[in-house]
Amino acid sequence: MAAIRGKPPEYKVRTVEEIKRMISSRPVVAIVSFRNVPASQMQKIRRDFRGKAEIKVVKNTLLERALDALGGDYVKLKDFLGDQIAIITADENPFKLYKMIEDTKVPSPLKPNQVSPVDVVVNAGPTPIPPGPQMAELQAAGLPVAIEKGKVVVKSTTTVVKAGEVAKPEVARALERLEIKPIKIGLDVKAMFDSGVILTPETLAIDTEKVLEDFQMAYQMAINLAVNSAYVTEETAEILTMKAVMDAKNLAINAEIFEKGVMEDLILKAHGEMLSLASLLPEEALDEELKSMLSGITQAQAQATPMVEEKKEEEKPEEEEKEEEEKEEEAIEGLGALFG
Repeated sequence: MAAIRGKPPEYKVRTVEEIKRMISSRPVVAIVSFRNVPASQMQKIRRDFRGKAEIKVVKNTLLERALDALGGDYVKLKDFLGDQIAIITADENPFKLYKMIEDTKVPSPLKPNQVSPVDVVVNAGPTPIPPGPQMAELQAAGLPVAIEKGKVVVKSTTTVVKAGEVAKPEVARALERLEIKPIKIGLDVKAMFDSGVILTPETLAIDTEKVLEDFQMAYQMAINLAVNSAYVTEETAEILTMKAVMDAKNLAINAEIFEKGVMEDLILKAHGEMLSLASLLPEEALDEELKSMLSGITQAQAQATPMVEEKKEEEKPEEEEKEEEEKEEEAIEGLGALFG
C-alpha cells in the first residue's frame, strides 16, 4: 500500500511565503553563505544592515520551493543553493550591496585542521614572544627562530601553510602566538539576482580605487586633448584663455612689439642682452656703473656654487699629498743611482 503524503507543516508554508515576499518586493536578491560566522558577528551584521537591506537565514529546501513558486528567471538561483545560506534583499545597486557584504568580513586566525584559502606567510623580523618555552612552539611549526637582543626573531620569511593545505595544530598555535590572522570571516556572496540577471562574485568584485584612478587619468587625458586642440568647453575655457594670453605675450616679446602689457618684459630682456654684451668687452671699455653691475652678477654666481668649490678644496690636499709622495720616491731613486 503506497504511503500518503500529508499536508506540510504550517510553519514551513509561512516561511516559504515570507521568502517569496522578500524576493519579489526588492529588485536585488543575494544568496550568501554564513559558514563559520559566529552568532555575535551575525547579530552585528543584522544591525549594520538595518534600514539598508533585509537578511534572513533560510533552509535550502524551503528557498528552492519559494523559487519554484515564483518561477521565471528566479529559478536560475537554484544553481547556487547549498551550504549554510541566507538571502539578502535590497533596493541597492548590486555592486554597492556586494561591497557592503564584503565589508562584513573581519580578520580571523586559522583553526587547527582547517583548510587555508590563502598562502600564510610569516615575515622575517622580531616577534611579540619573549624567550622561553613558547619559542619551541614556533620551531615545531617550522619557523627558523633565534634570540637576538633579548627578543625572539624569525630569521627568514617562511610560508607555513599554502592555499588548499590543512593547517596543522602546531602551525595554528604558532600563528595564534604571533597574533597573525591570515583569513577573513564573514558573509560570502554566492550569487546575486538583479532584474533577471545573475551576477557572480567574479563580476561584482570591482577595485573601486583602480576605477577611480582610471577615471582621473581619462579626465586628465581628455583635458589635455581639448586644450591642445583648442576645443572650448566649460572645463577648458579658462585654461585656453590663460594659454592664449601667454602665447600672445611671448609672441609680442619675441617680435619686440611695443605694447603696454609687455613693455616691462621688453625692458628686462633688453637689459639682460646689454649685460651679456658688456661682459664680452674689455674692462677699459666699461664705465663704473657697468663694472658694478657685472661685478654683482659675478658675486651672485660665486655664491651660488660655494659647495662645489669647497669640495674641490677638500680634494686638493689629497692630490698634493700624492704629488709630494711621488717627488719623494723620485728623490730617493735619484740618490740611489748617485751613490750606487
